Amino acid sequence: MIKVVITGATGYIGTRLTALATSRGYEVVGASRQRPGSHIASWLHFDLSSNDALVLPDGTDVVVHLAADTAACNLLDDVGELAAAQRLIASAQKVGARFIFVSSQTAHAEAPTLYGRTKWRIEQEVLAVGGWVVRPGQVYGGELRGLYGTLVMAVQKLPLLPEFIPSPKVQPIHLNDLAEGLLRIAERGDAKPGLYCLAAPVPISFSTFLAEIAKSRLRCKRIFLPVPVVVINFFAAVIGSAFRTKLGVERLRSLFDLPVMATTSDLDQLRLVLRPLPAGLHPSGDDRRRRLLREGQVLLTYVLKEQPGSALLRRYVRAIESLREGRVFGLPGVFLNYPILLSLLGKTSWQEGELEAEFIWRLDAATMLSEASPAGAARFLGLGGRHSLLISLLLITNALMGEAFWRLARVIVSPMLRLGMARAKGVS
Repeated sequence: MIKVVITGATGYIGTRLTALATSRGYEVVGASRQRPGSHIASWLHFDLSSNDALVLPDGTDVVVHLAADTAACNLLDDVGELAAAQRLIASAQKVGARFIFVSSQTAHAEAPTLYGRTKWRIEQEVLAVGGWVVRPGQVYGGELRGLYGTLVMAVQKLPLLPEFIPSPKVQPIHLNDLAEGLLRIAERGDAKPGLYCLAAPVPISFSTFLAEIAKSRLRCKRIFLPVPVVVINFFAAVIGSAFRTKLGVERLRSLFDLPVMATTSDLDQLRLVLRPLPAGLHPSGDDRRRRLLREGQVLLTYVLKEQPGSALLRRYVRAIESLREGRVFGLPGVFLNYPILLSLLGKTSWQEGELEAEFIWRLDAATMLSEASPAGAARFLGLGGRHSLLISLLLITNALMGEAFWRLARVIVSPMLRLGMARAKGVS
């Protein structure tokens, strides 16, 4: 059993890391100013502003240092925070524990903020003793806490959002993925000491990140107003350092100065696969069930020619979760928006036989579930409806003409369909 001491255990990242480590069988000791919740069996009082060294319990294998002075008023100066880290490093060395420091993407010797410069100085102390430094990107997901919580609340309340020009770039990482990465460093012997950058390899604009919060987390749209960065910098120079910190302008300056991190090699070394941003922004941290519901709605609508009921949708999702391990079939968006276009799909539409077989299986499953529903019984068996011979002939004629139309259309659009289905996401 790995024994880990986590400073800042009550913080945004610390709370999630503590919960994940506990679920994995770690012996977790929380170190913070206030005692954490009941899920932590052991607790040590730890305050960055205290001059007393933290006495680590015997048998400590790993120390994860998350505690930081993130208050807008910077109650602790850089010297005090650095000294606290030095004392903690010495305590870890005394018991022979590995030391992991969670730093910041803003860390740099010439960072525009005291926060970034302090993180960089602590990094040098950790690296000098053969420790591990982790620079996460823009952490998001989970509870609405920390900077992520601030951004979500801002997007929720403000109808107009700033689109900074030139646009700063961010590299997101979900809270759960970051916690997983930290534990992999803690438990794997082949994770060499040094600097690890954990974030999405491809940066996105900050306005894109905010727009995705509005779309995937809040289910709304926001209007963006162009704001030149030079205006913010001029305002920051006029108001002085004290007001910059108080008004949060220093955080904006850190955002404008964010360096792009090369993360691919570090993610590969830890075998860490990051979840897509839209999925991670879902309140549960995974939108798989929502996508399964969307998939079921499309297939069942195609079969029934009407919107399925919620009970039928739930049965479809349970069937996929039970028989297909909950994997989502990634149909192109045009079919998700217009289910009737599924009539265009035929044997010539697929380049991979496995994908075709999987799609047919799911369509058959939707058909069988529909047949067993009241709506399906009414449609397929004609229950509750009486037709004259003339009406029946007209219905048959209409069905034949419809089939002829779709067969002809399938031939015409077959080349485009093959290209579109080749770009389909398949099963994920």
